[in-house]
Amino acid sequence: MTLDTTITRAEPGLVVVAFAGELDISRTEEAELELERVEAGGPDILVLDLRGLEFLDSSGLRVILGADTRARRAGRSVVIVRGSEKVQRVFSITLLDRRFDFVDDPEDVRGRRESDD
Repeated sequence: MTLDTTITRAEPGLVVVAFAGELDISRTEEAELELERVEAGGPDILVLDLRGLEFLDSSGLRVILGADTRARRAGRSVVIVRGSEKVQRVFSITLLDRRFDFVDDPEDVRGRRESDD
């Protein structure tokens, strides 16, 4: 299985990275490169859309955690669009469901940003 990545600049300062397929040890390097490329643009909010993921292992989780850590250091934020039950279970088991900000749809982030202003 492969990992497909789609990048959408939804609005200024908001980038959505949608992953589809499997984010596992064999795909972490390409996922990290994509995220670093996006992060270089300095978006205020990075949305990681996991709805298309069929599988996420601890290596993939490390990629997501790394993006969140880098964002926090830079004063930016990462928001995660919930994946399937199987994908969400990985966050729950590791208690990272308490660390991350989850939404059901990327559009939910836009509304939240507007209400924060």
